[in-house]
Amino acid sequence: MSHPVSTVMHMAVLEGLGFEEQVVTDEALVAGLFDAAIESLGLLPTSDQIRLASRYERHLESTRLLAAARSGRGDHKRTKAALADVGRSQRIQNRDARRAVSVANNEALADQVAAGRIDAESVDALARAADDSGAIPESLIADVIGTGPDQATRIVSDHIAASTTEADADERYEQQIASRQVRRYTTLNDAGSPAMAGLAIEGPDAIIDRLWNRLNAEADALYRKAGGRDKPGKEHTPWTHRLFDAACRLIDGGTGSVTGGRPTVVLTIGIEQLGQTAATQLGTGPVGNELLNQAAAGGDLAVLLTGLDGQPLWLGRARRHASSAQFLALAIRDRGCVLCGASIGRCEAHHITPWNAPARGRTDLDQLALLCSSCHRQLHERNHTLVRRRSDSGTHVWCSRPATQAETAPPRLIQRE
Repeated sequence: MSHPVSTVMHMAVLEGLGFEEQVVTDEALVAGLFDAAIESLGLLPTSDQIRLASRYERHLESTRLLAAARSGRGDHKRTKAALADVGRSQRIQNRDARRAVSVANNEALADQVAAGRIDAESVDALARAADDSGAIPESLIADVIGTGPDQATRIVSDHIAASTTEADADERYEQQIASRQVRRYTTLNDAGSPAMAGLAIEGPDAIIDRLWNRLNAEADALYRKAGGRDKPGKEHTPWTHRLFDAACRLIDGGTGSVTGGRPTVVLTIGIEQLGQTAATQLGTGPVGNELLNQAAAGGDLAVLLTGLDGQPLWLGRARRHASSAQFLALAIRDRGCVLCGASIGRCEAHHITPWNAPARGRTDLDQLALLCSSCHRQLHERNHTLVRRRSDSGTHVWCSRPATQAETAPPRLIQRE
């Protein structure tokens, strides 16, 4: 039997890797070649490693995108299922599914992605110009070829602006109003810098521009009040710092705190650590004295000294709802929703065994867990219960399973007026 030259070369490589021809499947062949290439890559100088790794990273991403597009055939749900990977967050899987759907709905785009002329980030930019059917103008695809994601975004923005009618603008505004949101995220600065937290305010362009202009005006006013350019050069506050200070002032009036509700700052320190190590702020990490003083001055500081029995944390069945001390202890232990990671401000104390189930759940710390309202509702609707299991790495993780009859609470009575 004759083989194409490339197949003969692959077989030769496989023989050198110890594979036997008769047991080699297509997947094993590719995996063997790929593993050998990765191992060889590590033998090159670091500059060559970086250059080649970046090159093949783009190739692999395009291959993955095209495979998902073929598998999903333009359907987002089916495409996301094909991309399911526990190693990637839901946000990344949704993003990749949107990219693959755009490629599946546009043959010209798929051709350019396959040829390596348009990268995945540029697909994101082009998707903004898709019509209701998902089609993207081929002329716009041609304009983006070889430009890179930054220029692609500019080209697509200009195209959208030039083709938007007054009616389109009104409809777009209503859609943006319906999708407005504020979300919290973390990002890394330059190499060696710590992770930073951030807030993203998303909504209609006109409103965001107005907020941005006001923020700039406030930053300028603060800068002038502090002496502006009359101060020595080394004392000038960087523009990004001025914007941050202005945003804080506009949001909280410059007090650094928001009153009411649950504690906005939770700090913990073991009694044996007093005077030796830094306190830890929930969701942030170790904090120094300056930030500690600011939190204390704001009046929204809650401190729990671990190792002291100042308040009862085990209530048994003497009380159904978790106390404020228990909630604080749960916040420190769970750090947010144990299923999705939502912040403690959105969480509720959940009885692992329902209070009114035959097994009679207890209001004790080891029988409670933090769940956001969404996960809490879904858990009860599916009649599931929480369990802690040990992962392969030895750490304990939370997951859910169907509740037993003893763990199932009776159905709630329907309230009628």
